[in-house]
Amino acid sequence: MQRINLKFNWRSALIVYMALLLSHLGWSQQSTQIKGKVTDKKGEPIPGISVSLPGSKIGTTSDLNGFYQVQVPALIGKLVFTNVGYIKKEVPLVSGQFIYDVTLEEDLLGLEEVVVVGYGTQRKADITGSVATVDVAESKKYLTNDISQLLQGRSPGITVNSDGQPGASPNVRIRGVSTFGNAQPLYVVDGVPVGTSIRDFSPNDIESMQVLKDASAGAIYGSMAANGVVIITTKQGKKNTPLNIEYNGSYGVDKVWQRIPVLKRTDYQLIANEVRTNAGLPLIPGNDPSSPLFIDNVDTDWQKEGLKNESRQNHNLNFMGGGENTTYNLSFDYLGNDGTFVGNGPSYDRYTARINTTARKGIFKVGQTFTYTHSHENTLTYNNTILTGSRPPLVIDLVEAIPTQMIYDPNNKGGFGGTESNIHDVISLNAIAINSLFENYTDVDRMFATAYGEIDLINKNGHSLRYKLNLGYDKTQARDYAFQPAFDLGYFFHSNISRLDDGQRTYTTGLVENTLNYEKKFGKHALTALIGQTYQYGSALVRSGHSEAFTEPYFPILDNGSNKTASGTIDENALSSYLGRITYNYDDKYLLTANIRRDGSSRFSPSNRFGYFPSIALGWKLTNEPFFKVSKDIVSDLKLRASYGKLGNQNIGDYLYMSYINPNIVYNFNGQKVFGGLQTSLVSPDIKWESKVTSNIGLDGILLNGLIDFTVEYYRNKTTDILVGVPIPGSTGSVNKAPTVNTGSLQNSGFEFMAAYNKTQGDFNFSIAANVSTIKNKVLALGDNNEPIYGAGSKTEIGGEVGQHFGYVTEGIFQSVEEVNAHAFQSAGTAPGDLKFKDLNGDHVINADDRAYLGSAIPGLNYGLNFTASYKKIDFTLFASGSSGFKINSRMYRDLMLTTDYINRHEDILERWTPTNTNTEIPRLVANDPNGNGRDSDRKGWLQDGTYLRINTVSLGYTLPDKLIKGVQRLRVYATAQNLYTFQSYKGYNPDFTAGVFEPGFDFGSFPKPRTLMLGVQVGF
Repeated sequence: MQRINLKFNWRSALIVYMALLLSHLGWSQQSTQIKGKVTDKKGEPIPGISVSLPGSKIGTTSDLNGFYQVQVPALIGKLVFTNVGYIKKEVPLVSGQFIYDVTLEEDLLGLEEVVVVGYGTQRKADITGSVATVDVAESKKYLTNDISQLLQGRSPGITVNSDGQPGASPNVRIRGVSTFGNAQPLYVVDGVPVGTSIRDFSPNDIESMQVLKDASAGAIYGSMAANGVVIITTKQGKKNTPLNIEYNGSYGVDKVWQRIPVLKRTDYQLIANEVRTNAGLPLIPGNDPSSPLFIDNVDTDWQKEGLKNESRQNHNLNFMGGGENTTYNLSFDYLGNDGTFVGNGPSYDRYTARINTTARKGIFKVGQTFTYTHSHENTLTYNNTILTGSRPPLVIDLVEAIPTQMIYDPNNKGGFGGTESNIHDVISLNAIAINSLFENYTDVDRMFATAYGEIDLINKNGHSLRYKLNLGYDKTQARDYAFQPAFDLGYFFHSNISRLDDGQRTYTTGLVENTLNYEKKFGKHALTALIGQTYQYGSALVRSGHSEAFTEPYFPILDNGSNKTASGTIDENALSSYLGRITYNYDDKYLLTANIRRDGSSRFSPSNRFGYFPSIALGWKLTNEPFFKVSKDIVSDLKLRASYGKLGNQNIGDYLYMSYINPNIVYNFNGQKVFGGLQTSLVSPDIKWESKVTSNIGLDGILLNGLIDFTVEYYRNKTTDILVGVPIPGSTGSVNKAPTVNTGSLQNSGFEFMAAYNKTQGDFNFSIAANVSTIKNKVLALGDNNEPIYGAGSKTEIGGEVGQHFGYVTEGIFQSVEEVNAHAFQSAGTAPGDLKFKDLNGDHVINADDRAYLGSAIPGLNYGLNFTASYKKIDFTLFASGSSGFKINSRMYRDLMLTTDYINRHEDILERWTPTNTNTEIPRLVANDPNGNGRDSDRKGWLQDGTYLRINTVSLGYTLPDKLIKGVQRLRVYATAQNLYTFQSYKGYNPDFTAGVFEPGFDFGSFPKPRTLMLGVQVGF
């Protein structure tokens, strides 16, 4: 790396000064305009490069397209080009030359890169905590509605589980699940915490994104940082830059490429008849060839009819510029994603407008951000009070629907087909009908505003003291609308009453922060100190209305119905905090970072209201030690760091430590009705902060002058006093069936590794980056009695993992009555062809005591791979991610493989046991399943290997020659494939589905992720 010469050039300064003086007196020529373009070695324009004339105040910055222009008093001296991430370059001015195109080399060591951390910035070389920087430019090549999706596979220790439904919010986990409640990270946008959801913000507005993974990095956010912190900085304007306009647009087609292989009519009727015959029951008329009701003219392929190709598109228009003392950035963004399910949804549309401005005058600086978002989401849901019976998600109903059921039937109210009890005798839902007849949507309007003011109180003799006032206001209004008309879809699914639910939610958050930042360098010492005070207020207002029995033609508003009801609640909370941080650097060898934050939350009683969250981290730059004799050309930089700290969590509801009094309790005294009060909810008044202690040790290295860089880390996190709702018996009379208490303790530990290789060879450049992380979860405590917690086919117990698969162990299939009689008793109906379950406790009876742990539901290994390359004007990207070391319990596959009931089946059912097909692992078919073959166990297909590798992004782009089109400074076109293919053995749609805390391996029924083929353009004006 070229060393920057900071020595003042008196000769150049004198020449420039004399030229300026003569020009001012009219004794010299007029100033001359110098211009040019700044590019990298690939020929790509570099915005934001500082262009200055040493010894003067003359300077500018390159615009979004790399162009600059500057007025100089005379063609003497030199221009200096600098910016973080690039090697400084000096260009002498030559008489008669007015255009200087400059190519800058990247500073591959990256030691001067500035990283945003809580309430400030640090040089990357000086960071002592675990901070991951996300390559925003690369991650944004993946078009998604949620910024958090961009984190997938980009850094070790970060997992993102998501659904393919437009508008769906993913589950983000940073170093595992460390709580039983809300485990999403905190998002901070432009210095203001915005909670655990980031869906309302556009990925196109991001300038940088950092993830704080340990207590040293996150403790400055105290009670909000237990699940990690994602810091997002939006795009800003550039000083001394004329107006630049940039348009980014893309359009793609979504297609569900996966198909679940289910039975067609003939095989379906065969299987349904076998279920009845083996139980000694008569055939269902619709499946009985001898019945006049036999169906032979309907063979519906529900996935073919219910899944369609649809589009997604994104358009972003950005205006950026600035003067000597002001900057501005204005953007407009539209995202549209039509879902792949036939009917009203799912779909998601979002409109975003944002403006950032800054201004500086002397010691004062002010700035603001204002973002407005409107979104409209059609959700793939339905009213559970009508479609009862613990229905799965609608896409699973689509797959499981029987082929002998019609899609359309004009004889039914609503015009859609259904099943009949005397013909089909099966509960099969017409998912296309429900999604077409029912209307469900949510409209969201969000205003997010920040404003700050800074004053440089001291800035002399190496002392710097700056005061900052930061204000935030965040208001979200959501309307939830659900209308269900009268309909008739046959057996079990019908309603003669139309219903409307129309509600509104309003969430408001206000923030005031005051901070003082002090910096001082003296000799070999560098010290910064931060102290601050923050106050955050939040409120949630929820109103809902219900109305029924609308007349046709429908005009569904609440007043047009009858049986009207209304309800509403309002909650308020506050968080008051004090914070402090010290960073110390001695001789660029020894680093220290210490944080402490004191939080007071209204969610706890006054006696438990305050929590203290300290952390300390140390760093040691080995390559700067005299004893480190390895050449810098081999080991360019090597830093050892370690941290320890405590974080908190208060992500629970409001007032949960307070009991409620019902004032309308009726008593009878001597025949007289008297109203009185009674406590009707049980609570734990002593609930307190959930605490998380983290320890981290890491090694950061750069080899071969930036050719290779790597990071290796080991972490261990322990959470105690976990806040969770514990079920209590209904006999207590409490309306609160699960009071929140402090119970349980969890530990997560693991290794993280990241490495990158960067190579430039003439016009060819490429970079390959890979990351791998492991995780080991352990339950240390589960409350006073340490009772295990059961989920869907899972068990959480001390000493094991959260949500381990739990059930019976199979040991083959009974082949004869003699085998049944010789085995431990399972059921009175057990017969040849049934599963044989292992008698684990040796009591000759198969019951709940014979269940065992069957495998992990948490991926033990997560990985990501990103390859980028360019040749002249052509660029290419390949990004993949995956997980392994876990098993999946799939509701859909188990439904499709039931040995009883009459819904449609997976093609695997054709391999079931029969007297003539005994060499199989799939049990016999029989109504009512007397042996319990469908129970939780390790039978084939019940627990599937979740290992997968997904090709997330393949992108090919071409940048056209400059100024090929008049008025266009830069034009790039590209083609991208998203979710191109997933290598998996799992027989469901998504192996990386979202799930509950206590059943992380149970796939209730995720929506398929479509393959997207997309074309896009980036234009700079």
